[in-house]
Amino acid sequence: MRRSLPLALAGLLIGSFASAEESPPKPAPPAVAPAAAKAPVKRARKAKKAKKRDPKAPVANSPGFQLLAGGVSRVSVEISQKVDITEHKAEGRIAYRMKGVSVPTRTNRLPLETMFFQTPVSRVLLAELDDGDVDLVIELKQPSTPSYKLVETEGGVTLQVDFPAPAAGGAPKPAAPKQAQAEGAMR
Repeated sequence: MRRSLPLALAGLLIGSFASAEESPPKPAPPAVAPAAAKAPVKRARKAKKAKKRDPKAPVANSPGFQLLAGGVSRVSVEISQKVDITEHKAEGRIAYRMKGVSVPTRTNRLPLETMFFQTPVSRVLLAELDDGDVDLVIELKQPSTPSYKLVETEGGVTLQVDFPAPAAGGAPKPAAPKQAQAEGAMR
């Protein structure tokens, strides 16, 4: 076995010389400035600037959606203190701006999808703005005129936005599961 090892190495060397002679010469790499050549290539992540939050500032928590008796829909959000709220309407969307409020918990900023319910509301989310305010954004399936109020609670206040029941045929009903459709066809 010792004799075959030098022969194998010799074969590899001869093969590498032969392939080096056959391959065309590679072009020289472009000239690089000495300072740039020494610096390692790094792809920096854009770090989110941590917002300094006042510990005494109001906090919004627990955005929610409910279907009440009679087809009324309620969107709500808990706020730790009483704050000024302004309503902003646009086509297909209503926003309630809460002054000086923050939403420190990431899961409270995730959208609530309500498109499968019989309601004029399609989606609800809390959106933090650059000026230190928060919008409760309600996207609509169809035009509706909601009413809102602040309800005092033990932990602060709750913003409640009530939407009247949708008109007959106004909001689409969710599709029935295929198994239920098949069973109905068999009967």
